[in-house]
Amino acid sequence: MRRALFLLPAIALASCAPPGRQSFSPTPAGPDTQTVSAADAFQNRIPLVSILPDTQDFQGPLKDAVAQALAIKPDAAFEVMAETPATGNPDTDSKTLATLAPQGTAIAKTIIADGVPASRVSTGAKTAGLDQVLLVYVK
Repeated sequence: MRRALFLLPAIALASCAPPGRQSFSPTPAGPDTQTVSAADAFQNRIPLVSILPDTQDFQGPLKDAVAQALAIKPDAAFEVMAETPATGNPDTDSKTLATLAPQGTAIAKTIIADGVPASRVSTGAKTAGLDQVLLVYVK
């Protein structure tokens, strides 16, 4: 009987797997290349939502994304950023960004209509990226 009791803890310990080497590594594994590429593409700010120009049915997905962001951070602020690739000609870039302004305003108004105070919604425009796009960031 005594021998059976002695073997019980040994059997229990033998059935446990040791922790992985990465758990205690002095140099833990870094992020994968997709994560790094995405962070670089957006200058370390990943957008909550990306909306292509002339998209008409963005209200539902935008409302869901804003609600999820507010559930995590109730006092979140939102920035609507219009982006277009730089052409090297400031006048052309300015005109292209101006064509995105009405949709950027509509996106900001949608966020406000979803219950976010206007003081926590801002808009902006810049030349960046490879495509014309409207991005919503959480601050």
